[in-house]
Amino acid sequence: MFKRLWATELTENSATKKEELGVEREEYDTTYGYRKFIYVQVAAGVTVALGTALAYSDKKRQTVTTAFTVAAALGNKVAGVGIGAITAEYYGWIQTFGYHGGVKTDAGDDIVDGDTLVLHASTAGVCEKVAINTAAPYRPLGVAVADDIDADDTVNTFLMVS
Repeated sequence: MFKRLWATELTENSATKKEELGVEREEYDTTYGYRKFIYVQVAAGVTVALGTALAYSDKKRQTVTTAFTVAAALGNKVAGVGIGAITAEYYGWIQTFGYHGGVKTDAGDDIVDGDTLVLHASTAGVCEKVAINTAAPYRPLGVAVADDIDADDTVNTFLMVS
């Protein structure tokens, strides 16, 4: 088996494109297990931070935004979650699959282990819950693997976008 050598770290935040947009990357480590990432450009006027919930703002899966209205207009193209800071119009990696220890929530402090998580319909960059055993009205971002953390409005999540 061959291991690909990447030009960038997963924490990339660059004004210059250094990988092919939309390329997927798979990683495994003993702490988080198997995870997938995708290399994207952040849309103008959008800033990504650790845990920011994201949607695609184009049909090619190359540019991401925090605006649900943009995702809805494109058929609810859920993208993934920020794994670090990416400046507006810069390039970097976001996570699409596997364990993520801090997805931003709507601050409702009501998410429990097993709830489905979707992009929030009116608050940019966060997720909201769909209760266990209830059909999600939008494409799922993932599933909560713990109750939300009230103090910082995040939830541990198993992402299932890709």
